[in-house]
Amino acid sequence: MTHPAPRWRLAAVAVAAVLFGASGCVTTATVIPSPSSATASPHNFIVATTERPRALDPVAVTDSMSTTMVMALFQRLFTLDEGKTVSRPDAATECIFVSPVKFRCTLKPNLKFSNGHSLTSSDVKFSIARALRLGVAGSSAHQLEALSTMDTPDPLTIDFNLAWPDNQFLIALSEPAASIVDEDVYDPDAIRAVTDLPAGSGPFWVSAFLKDEIYLRALIGYSGYTPPAADFIDVKFYADSGSLEEAMKEGQVDVVWRGLNAAALKRLNDQIQASKDKLTDSGFRRETASGERVHFLRWSDTSGYRLDASLRTAISAALQDDRTLDSIIPQGVEGHITAFKLGGIASFPPLTGERPRLTLSYDSQVVGDVDMARSMRDRIEASVGVSVQVVADTPTADLVLYNYKAWNVTPIAWLQPYRTAALPGSADKIASLEKLYRTTTDQATRESALSELQSQAAVDAIVLPISQEDDDMFLATGVKTREPLYAPGYQLALWALSLT
Repeated sequence: MTHPAPRWRLAAVAVAAVLFGASGCVTTATVIPSPSSATASPHNFIVATTERPRALDPVAVTDSMSTTMVMALFQRLFTLDEGKTVSRPDAATECIFVSPVKFRCTLKPNLKFSNGHSLTSSDVKFSIARALRLGVAGSSAHQLEALSTMDTPDPLTIDFNLAWPDNQFLIALSEPAASIVDEDVYDPDAIRAVTDLPAGSGPFWVSAFLKDEIYLRALIGYSGYTPPAADFIDVKFYADSGSLEEAMKEGQVDVVWRGLNAAALKRLNDQIQASKDKLTDSGFRRETASGERVHFLRWSDTSGYRLDASLRTAISAALQDDRTLDSIIPQGVEGHITAFKLGGIASFPPLTGERPRLTLSYDSQVVGDVDMARSMRDRIEASVGVSVQVVADTPTADLVLYNYKAWNVTPIAWLQPYRTAALPGSADKIASLEKLYRTTTDQATRESALSELQSQAAVDAIVLPISQEDDDMFLATGVKTREPLYAPGYQLALWALSLT
């Protein structure tokens, strides 16, 4: 007996548009466009970077560029302005607490996905249940842990029933894992490949995905908080800082988001300082997000050395002299305290047994991280008496250097890499402090809980703050921006960019 294919699989075939294999060859299939996308060919507006998205499925988003893309392609019930914690309606008209543990959201009427399907409360329930079921490590699904059940009394209403009162739940609904996907397209039990075109209701939809470019078009009829300023954006990925800087010189790009190394940034900054118009020689102005580039070093859950407290403490001490960030919660974020030592004379606990041989991984797409990783290796080897091998893109390495942007500027979002990877002896204390922060209405109690969490993080030394620096964007003459220029966690807001 032949069974019909699942609804989601049939729909997925219908919306697939561009796939490429290991050879880099490109094949195309039919795209189901938005209702009025058959317009004249738009101006080629290029946003350039060296960092590629690792996922376009919201449940699998763990890195900054994936967050940037998902924020532009999908809606959530609510969103946040850059640097703010006040929620703004996006797909919802309103959300209210019916009781301390019941949260009701009402959708805007007539919402549509990019494939023309209607967006209803059933899609919202499906999307959030799927994110929790798949539970991807490092994703923002962990922010929804207070959720118990969901009800959909009608197509525009969804009720969230919480296991305990959570003052962070509305913010959690604004994060990537809470993005609304089409239940007719997405597999409830599997992550969608990055090369499978998304079906969202955000300000943009993907018209093509090539080897080094993603073509975005404005979704006609979009109804949300961040309408796109441009009709068309080509997000282009460059191999390295040199090729990106050359593209700027040749006038081949309009916006450069990160990807330039320290030497290139100095050259461009020198040009800006020497220019009466404060422009680079090729006409770019610089936009700086102060303190929004943060690096951490974390112990992998798979490391055989992870439970060695003396080794963890010794490595944290080895990095003390170079450390510029003193807590997992960065400076400028609510509740920040100085938890990790900066500078001074480090104290090293004695190590016993055979000389540890560690691996330290870095992200090859993040310009400058290989040099940072090697510098850290040298410091650790010289100070601790261990061997460290630097490797690229290896999440199972003992130590992983990563450039982190929290989903938003809440302390709970910044603490996620630590609190979801707790040591056995600290797990209960961390969970208790987090729940206290999320349930209390007393400001002093909230601050005390945050202080204790940061202090315990320094004791555990599972996640080590390394540096807090500025993030940079360069915009060519003719590029217009509007507020908010950044997404909630200072990711690039593609909807805020356009050409004159």
